Amino acid sequence: MGNMDAQMETLFLKLREEMKIQTKTLSETLSTTMDEKLKPLREENEKLKEEVGTLKTKVHILEKENRKNNLILHKVSEVETSNNDLLQLVVETLNKLSENASMEKWDIWEISKAQRLGKKGDRPRPILVTVTLTWRKIEVLKNNKQFHDNIYATEDFPKEILMRRKELKEKMKQELENGKKAYIRYDKLIVKDVPSGNETPKEKRKRSPTQSPNNAQGSSENPTEALEKKQPSKKNKVDAYALMRSNTKQ
Repeated sequence: MGNMDAQMETLFLKLREEMKIQTKTLSETLSTTMDEKLKPLREENEKLKEEVGTLKTKVHILEKENRKNNLILHKVSEVETSNNDLLQLVVETLNKLSENASMEKWDIWEISKAQRLGKKGDRPRPILVTVTLTWRKIEVLKNNKQFHDNIYATEDFPKEILMRRKELKEKMKQELENGKKAYIRYDKLIVKDVPSGNETPKEKRKRSPTQSPNNAQGSSENPTEALEKKQPSKKNKVDAYALMRSNTKQ
């Protein structure tokens, strides 16, 4: 009985080993087969990802282009009763800015669209303004501090860009605290080193006066006197006419 039990145990061990080998072979075969079948799907998926990325970039560019002439006016009293009243209110607000900032006056044709954003509430809603000329928008943003009654203007950014700028503001504060010059340009943080107080602005280089060999050796001779020495004396000059007369007499 003991011999038979040992043989049975050996047989079971062999069966287990064979089952392990078969399971491993089957897994490898299935894995290879699945990889071969899934390969076209993976390649197609990668292509779709690239196309989606390209489309997102194009949409972003188009959206940025559509917003390039937009600005948003904040804290403008909501007193209008019609869209025409709103246009007139925007023009009046911008003209008050023009007076303070010595800008050209605005005309109603320079505003292609004006509309309030959001639901009406206790506070005046921002006004989305689309201007016909991009440089006029830039002019308004540059003179933001010249608005009256705490009114101010901002860029019209997409929602994801606003979120990104909000994140960058914290980093910008840290860089400013560290003595850096930092500002946000669209969705990027620009950081620059600030020159130390000992450094002065670059000045135009002046040519140093050229020195003659004598001056280079420390000679105190006047440059005019040195030039006269180099030139031949008038007494040593030969009179050509006198020489000709002497030759004819001979």
